[in-house]
Amino acid sequence: MNKDAGASVKSIAADTKQRRPRLVRAAVSLPDATTTVRMLDADLAIDAVGWLEVESSAVCGTDIGLYRSGLDGPTVLGHHVVGSIVSLDAAQADAWGVAVGDRVALEEYLPCQDAACAACSSGCYRMCPQTDLWKGKRRVGLVSAEEGSGLHGGNAEFMQLAANSIVHKLPADLDPDLAAWTQPFANAIDWTINVGGAQEGTTVVVVGPGYHGIAAVAAARAAGAAQIVAIGLSSSVEGLEIAEVLGATPVVHDDGDLGEVILRATAGRGTDVLVDTVGLEGSAVAASARSLRTGGRLVVSGLGSTPMYLDLKALVRGAHSIVGVRGRSPSAVTRSIDILASGSSGLDVVPTVAVPLDEVDEMFARMVEGRGPSSPHVVVRPQPVLAESAGRTEESRVS
Repeated sequence: MNKDAGASVKSIAADTKQRRPRLVRAAVSLPDATTTVRMLDADLAIDAVGWLEVESSAVCGTDIGLYRSGLDGPTVLGHHVVGSIVSLDAAQADAWGVAVGDRVALEEYLPCQDAACAACSSGCYRMCPQTDLWKGKRRVGLVSAEEGSGLHGGNAEFMQLAANSIVHKLPADLDPDLAAWTQPFANAIDWTINVGGAQEGTTVVVVGPGYHGIAAVAAARAAGAAQIVAIGLSSSVEGLEIAEVLGATPVVHDDGDLGEVILRATAGRGTDVLVDTVGLEGSAVAASARSLRTGGRLVVSGLGSTPMYLDLKALVRGAHSIVGVRGRSPSAVTRSIDILASGSSGLDVVPTVAVPLDEVDEMFARMVEGRGPSSPHVVVRPQPVLAESAGRTEESRVS
């Protein structure tokens, strides 16, 4: 554990007695794929029930994809947010079961919470149309910086909390680098275990050793999988090395039949769970599906763009399942926090690349061009003290 960073987090949390920010430094990302640091006025906030002092904002592939394709307008990105509550309405504190000074992780969803909403009324708020990434767009890190205070994302010193924010309390002493994994690891737990069915003794294959791929390897490890295989391109060898340290068999695959690659890696046995985190093209999905064992599941989290042919007879005969996944269940977040707090996730071996606000523009440009750090764990640290003391450097090596 980074002791200095942990002390910094505790000191920030201990100094929170209903503090409301006024002028806040924020990295504002623009439609032309540039980012500038601006001072935003917290007094312009609309419907804020509290404020969060941001500890970390982990960079997700979704952020970079939106940045590359062009944002709708100025936006404070960052939706994998961890921080300490510095002010909060009493009624909201009771509703959430948290208090000023508590350290929390946010989910990105800002659901409507309307009783007439089928998703919200059933507890599946991640599917609320208001939170949809392509339609409603009411999500942390996606609301316009021109709305109210503009402080709706994690790439800022502070961000506002709304009554429909989704908040999860974190242990005060959870290592900052591990805390930043809360949401991506929860995604992986949901995809790999809850949906994929990984459990003790199963074989799990993960395609793509990136941010969510590494988390999926850690989730398979937590489930007690008997064999874990991580498959990636030769250009992602550093990610494969990290996956190997986490207990996976690393396999480089640049071309050829992916199904045959999986069968070779599993000594012909095939796999119980196949997690696609990259969005395989159609023929690769079809080929990989042939490697599923009886009752096996193909879990698709990446957004593929080509048509797919499936052998439906083989699908039926093998009792296979193919399922798409988005986000995570609340229970997956709880399990993520518990495993991270126990110290058994293994994710502490992944180097953290800490990025201060002034360097967000440069880092995002690198990542858009495919020149990002070798470690997939890139974390914006808006607080100068945490940016300096938390996280290992890009040059760190897994040992």
